Amino acid sequence: MKTVAIDFRDFREKNEVHDYLKSRFAFPDYYGANLDALYDLLTEPGGEMNVLVLGENPPLSDGFLSVFRDAAAFNPKFTYAVKK
Repeated sequence: MKTVAIDFRDFREKNEVHDYLKSRFAFPDYYGANLDALYDLLTEPGGEMNVLVLGENPPLSDGFLSVFRDAAAFNPKFTYAVKK
């Protein structure tokens, strides 16, 4: 299982988070770098993926966490956890 740790406090802009996730998960070049495209890739059939959230930065992290929650509910091969 591929696990990616992310601390949203390290980012200031959404595009930085998208670039990080694209790089770490090796998303394809056609990745649209928006929350809908992220959901689409996290719910595609394929290998197992896990995101470990080490720190939040609302409102930046809120949309991403919502996508993680929805993707995990749809795709049993995607999981995420928020470390408090």
